[in-house]
Amino acid sequence: MEHRWMLVSEDMTWQEVDLHCEPENCEVYVYKDKKKIQGRKIKENDVTKVVRVKDKVTGDYMDIVDFNEMDRFFELNKVIFKNRVGLHKEVRRYIDFSLK
Repeated sequence: MEHRWMLVSEDMTWQEVDLHCEPENCEVYVYKDKKKIQGRKIKENDVTKVVRVKDKVTGDYMDIVDFNEMDRFFELNKVIFKNRVGLHKEVRRYIDFSLK
C-alpha cells in the first residue's frame, strides 16, 4: 500500500505532504504551499506510521501521519465517528498513542 502522508497541525488541520527521511534528518514537502521544510526526526512509530519532526528553522514540531495506515487501523478496530469533532479527537488520540 502506498503512503499518503499528512501533516497534522495542533489546530487539527491537515495538509498533504511528501516525506523523505534518513536516519536523523527529514525533508517535508508541503504540496499546498509548494515549499520544502528541513527537519530533524524526534520520534517515529514504524507500526502506526507516525513521525514527529522538529523544523530546523522555526523549531516547531510537526506530526506527520500516513492516513492510509490510520484509516486501516480505524476500520479494523471499528472506530466510528459521529461528527467532525469526534474524528479530530480520534486522530489526536492515535498520534499521541503512537508517539508515547
